[in-house]
Amino acid sequence: MKTKYLLSFLFMMSIFFAQAQDIHLTQANMTPLLVNPANAGAEYEIRGILNYRSQWKSVNAPFVTMMASYDMAFKNSNSRKKGFFAGGVYVFTDKAGTSNMKTSQANLSAAYHLNLDKKNTLGLGFQGGYFQRSSTTSNLKWGSQYDGFEYNEAINSGEGVGDNFSFGSADFNSGLVWTFRNDKNYFSGQKMLIVSGLSFQHINKPSYDYQNITTDNLYNRWIAHSEGIIGFSKEFTLLPYLFYSYQGSINEIMFGTNMLYTVKEASSYTQNVKGMAIGGGAFYRWNDAVILTLITQYANYSFEFSYDINVSTLMNASGGNGAFELSLRYVYPSPFGGVKSKSRFN
Repeated sequence: MKTKYLLSFLFMMSIFFAQAQDIHLTQANMTPLLVNPANAGAEYEIRGILNYRSQWKSVNAPFVTMMASYDMAFKNSNSRKKGFFAGGVYVFTDKAGTSNMKTSQANLSAAYHLNLDKKNTLGLGFQGGYFQRSSTTSNLKWGSQYDGFEYNEAINSGEGVGDNFSFGSADFNSGLVWTFRNDKNYFSGQKMLIVSGLSFQHINKPSYDYQNITTDNLYNRWIAHSEGIIGFSKEFTLLPYLFYSYQGSINEIMFGTNMLYTVKEASSYTQNVKGMAIGGGAFYRWNDAVILTLITQYANYSFEFSYDINVSTLMNASGGNGAFELSLRYVYPSPFGGVKSKSRFN
């Protein structure tokens, strides 16, 4: 086999195996619809989130992921007795490596939450969408361009430089989630919210085959997750999170907690005084990274920053530099309580 065909084959295989897994975001608590379609409407009546992640800036071409999501509960007069429907949507784009491997995806979620009693609900969710994947050889360097001493871009590689590869496919997910809450105002004293669930993703095992060279399907993925908002007092609130993912040969375990300190309580009589809390925490992703976080919450808004410190064998190449992630979230009603708005979704 000629060298150029061998290199082309290896390049294509590297794309297949590199892309046969899902995108990776540390702040799983800030990507509820990506984790489980049944999360739609489970915690808040209205929720919108923006996410940004930059990973491995120490390498030549860092991985960058951007995501936006929105979900809401469709409640009516019968919701308190039987249950309620909910829906959501998320879109993301992910760009990775020198070959500009890009993924763009949009998914719609639908869920129904059954009221087990006044404090517990059980939700079932389904999700469907479409993703598009692409890459290019324009920026790649080939072995044939080394002159014996160093890389020389003036040497003709003999490859199809500028070749573009693209494909798309439908994708379907499902999930279950259990929600316990003893009050909606999570930061107003000894209150509690617990959300735990299990999701089964890529039910149809969509194909990742660029040019029919080899059969390559996206592995099914199982995700188990649990998070809480536990108020110990009017000042301190604990936000633990546990995440487990199994996909193909890849297992991921992440656990830890954030702690919030309430700087200002929301007024119960006027909208002029908004609740505010600040805090941070630490998480550990097994055999991979230590994660440090900072959080600010003001009324219905929250901002979270996290940084991954690589502790795996990859740190020899990354120098310990992992990734930083930013999230901005809006929720209704305000977790601080206070005066309730006139939203028609009540």
